[in-house]
Amino acid sequence: MRAAHEAGVTILAGTDSFPCGTVTSEVEWLVRAGLSPEAALGAVSWSACSYLGLPGLVDGAPADLVAYDTDPALDASALAHPSRIILRGRVML
Repeated sequence: MRAAHEAGVTILAGTDSFPCGTVTSEVEWLVRAGLSPEAALGAVSWSACSYLGLPGLVDGAPADLVAYDTDPALDASALAHPSRIILRGRVML
């Protein structure tokens, strides 16, 4: 996985395995497979948006927010425990 990433292959996370997993567990697997935590997080966020042709964090772009008490770049398992979720301007958690 790391070699593919370093070679410029776009790595994205998905949950199409059976039994179905979660995106959070996919990030943990990508880290275990050798990706940096930042690259693994990108596979479910900014890299995925870019691949899909969606805008990133730019003025006027739609944005949702997920906040964590622990930095997911330091501990990928934190992704399973968000402290705040804001979706389309509505607080969900």
